[in-house]
Amino acid sequence: MTAHGKHRQPQSDLADMPAEDWRAPRSRGPNPLYELFVLGELMVQPMYGYTLHEVVNKALGPFHQLSWGTLYPLIRRLEQEGLATSETEQKRGHFFHEARTQAQARRVYRLTEAGRQRFFALMLAPGEYCRAYPDLFAIKLTKFGFLTPEQQLLVLQHYRGYLSYLQNYWQHGCSEVSGIPEIIERERPYILQLFDHHLHTLDAEISWLDDQIARLTQEARL
Repeated sequence: MTAHGKHRQPQSDLADMPAEDWRAPRSRGPNPLYELFVLGELMVQPMYGYTLHEVVNKALGPFHQLSWGTLYPLIRRLEQEGLATSETEQKRGHFFHEARTQAQARRVYRLTEAGRQRFFALMLAPGEYCRAYPDLFAIKLTKFGFLTPEQQLLVLQHYRGYLSYLQNYWQHGCSEVSGIPEIIERERPYILQLFDHHLHTLDAEISWLDDQIARLTQEARL
């Protein structure tokens, strides 16, 4: 399964490995999606910490912000584990502003080969179902350009399984709510309405995923 658009082939031999050879890495940070996002951005190009902070908060939206107190410890851990390196660059202030004439040091971060391996491992790991699973999938979707079509299909199938789990949960919930005598009758329709809303939302997302799966499968046959 994959997103629309052309697929950029990965430049690492890791991307050509069969899916079954990958081992799902354990989450070692406060949130695996943050680690994946940082690694993914560094796959694109070296970055300053300020730029990483700005980009991740734009991508995650207004209600899911990454604090400096989370980002910099994460970056330090990536360096300690050999997944990223950094170096100091000097930035000169404006000629006419004495307060900024002294050199200002900024650290630029780069990914190591071990960091690239970690990126691919996180991309292809199914992960545990949780509240953040849709956000994790969204981050993966933005980095599909580094995956082969087969690997894109695998990621989409992982998310399809998550949506199917939710779909079964809400369908089963409808049957349960209908049969619970303790629920006040005037309240029951509104609870069922909520379940119906969840199911309609899931139907739309599953339909989109199935379209991507079918397109990728068809492309693989050509």
